[in-house]
Amino acid sequence: MSPRPPIFISAVSRELHSARQLVANTLTFLGYEPVWQDIFGTESGDLRALLRQKIDHCKGVVQLVGQCYGEEPSAADERFGRVSYTQYEALYARERGKKVWYLFMDEHFPSDACEGEPQEVRELQSSYRNRLRSDAHVFHHLTSAEGLEASVLKLRDDLTRLRRGVQRWAIGVAALLILIAGLIVWQLHSQAQMNSEMSKLRQALMKYPQMEARVRGSRSETDPKAIEERTYAQLGNQLAVDPKTLREKVPQVAEELRRGPDASIYERANANYVAKDYAQAERLALQAASKAEDMKPPNAKQIVEALELAGLSAQAAIRYEQAMEHFRLAEKFTNRSRDLQQWVTLQHEIANLLVVEGKYAEAQALFRSVIELRSGALGPEHPDTLDSRHRLIYALTRQSKYSEAEAEARQVLQLREKILGSESPETLDSRYSLADALVDQSKYTEGEMLYRQLVQTEEKLLGPEHPRTIVARLGLATALSGQGKSAEAEPLYREVIKLDEKVYGGNHPNTLIARQNLATALQADGNYGEAEAQYRDVISRQEKQVGAGHPDTLISRNNLAELLCDAGKYAEAEQECRQIIRPEENALGPENRTTLNTRGNLAVALLGQGKFDEAKMECRDVLQQMGRVLGFEHSDTLAYTVKLTTMLARQNKVEEAIELARGAAEGARNVLGWSNPATQKYAKLAQDLQPAH
Repeated sequence: MSPRPPIFISAVSRELHSARQLVANTLTFLGYEPVWQDIFGTESGDLRALLRQKIDHCKGVVQLVGQCYGEEPSAADERFGRVSYTQYEALYARERGKKVWYLFMDEHFPSDACEGEPQEVRELQSSYRNRLRSDAHVFHHLTSAEGLEASVLKLRDDLTRLRRGVQRWAIGVAALLILIAGLIVWQLHSQAQMNSEMSKLRQALMKYPQMEARVRGSRSETDPKAIEERTYAQLGNQLAVDPKTLREKVPQVAEELRRGPDASIYERANANYVAKDYAQAERLALQAASKAEDMKPPNAKQIVEALELAGLSAQAAIRYEQAMEHFRLAEKFTNRSRDLQQWVTLQHEIANLLVVEGKYAEAQALFRSVIELRSGALGPEHPDTLDSRHRLIYALTRQSKYSEAEAEARQVLQLREKILGSESPETLDSRYSLADALVDQSKYTEGEMLYRQLVQTEEKLLGPEHPRTIVARLGLATALSGQGKSAEAEPLYREVIKLDEKVYGGNHPNTLIARQNLATALQADGNYGEAEAQYRDVISRQEKQVGAGHPDTLISRNNLAELLCDAGKYAEAEQECRQIIRPEENALGPENRTTLNTRGNLAVALLGQGKFDEAKMECRDVLQQMGRVLGFEHSDTLAYTVKLTTMLARQNKVEEAIELARGAAEGARNVLGWSNPATQKYAKLAQDLQPAH
């Protein structure tokens, strides 16, 4: 996909900031990339060189001619005399042969409130306006935002002709120059290529933190090297540069900027992020934010960018509380009406961090808001919209909203296959999400089929030991284990654990997840001793890594409680359940699958100790909740029904066991119908519990 042609928007920032944003939004809608330079009079040095560089890369200039003169260079220009920076932008563009459109703001146009200017410069601006009135391309007397938007839309045909004519013009000029001076042209072209490459390398460096955060959010990239590789691949695609070149040269540029005396504080902050010195990146980003806030007026755009970088730096250093503080502070400087894209991007990153913190309900609500806004502004099939939908799936899954997650995953996968192809990294990410949602709903056969496809694809594209391939093999092992295929699942788990330890280390979340899944398989085989040892070691490591109250730690402890029940260690199981139920309700919610399983384990532990009166109400309530939240066909609902009724029958509480099974059968019948296999299983369970006559 070719990049959108850039169009420079020239305007006095303090007077026409809102109008410029409206023009930018309209140009974006028309398929162009709006470019501008904020000038408030607090920048050091002469900005004309920077303006020339930006305008040289644009296809044309749209100038909003208002009442204000704006800031000016310290010395008069050699070619144009005394002009403001804004006037210089259009004059320079015309001199370079660029197309310039002038949009006149009437004195009644709703401009932004700003301080008045001295009479001298107001007269200079009035003279400038008068000189332009004879231009055939001027649009006069714009009195409203609607009129401004309509005027920009009228440029559609002009812009289209410009887009088509640029390549023909460039070829003609190149041919002429070759005929005149081939060697000189070659030298100039080489120099231009070097300048262009350096410019793109610096762009890649400045975009790296946000792109890396986006890659991390895919959830299928967890190895640092794989994250870096894919980040450069995405930047290469976006900037039309070979990713290998970026991977080789961006770190070199970062080292130069880290120590370069001419680099800005914000550039050095980004350079330190690329160099993985996150503490220094955060410190410099906060300095850049403070400097932007001290401007008169404060530069809100720069403040937000710097605080966003500080948040990403803290998040990369696993300092989540500080990261959220930076993001929330940045949020105060954003404005949906002023810069919707910046506001939405920040909200997306806040939602991502909420997921990392285990605050899934908050993340879900925020993702839905972001999706709605991105769909409206960018379209429902835009990669950014699909990225937010992909992240929503994980928030839904962690709240046990599996059917919603599956439906969302199927839709996103279908759109990504259509837009990006079947083997793009983003499409494969969506396949992982769908496979996970299927396994979570005990749809193991379909999940196994999807994971086998992923293993085959990832091995072909990346090799058998690539981190993504390892993730696919772990998913396959889980699907096999869910079907009771322990002979296939256990050796696959052990192989994955060895690879995880080699790639990530023993304390990495991926390694711990694989070990926990192995413990679950061992538990299903009755190998309680090794399973318990695995669980306890994983929990110990998780408590040190993410804390005792993190959802990952709580899930592991719930699994341990279930194992203790299976092993007949009911007193230990009861103690474990009582310690984690309240934290689970706070972190995950009372209707989360893990919370419900812990309550089921508590009921089993109570029955195992003969605490019938205490267990009776818990049994009935938790099975009703499981049927309503997870579904009566879900394996957890059926498994705990069998466990609890069996425990009751063993204690000669047969009538109570039959009552519990009949209640489950009735609930399943009301939801699924009498002929559904799950309903039949509950009914058969109740029948089998009947005493023989």
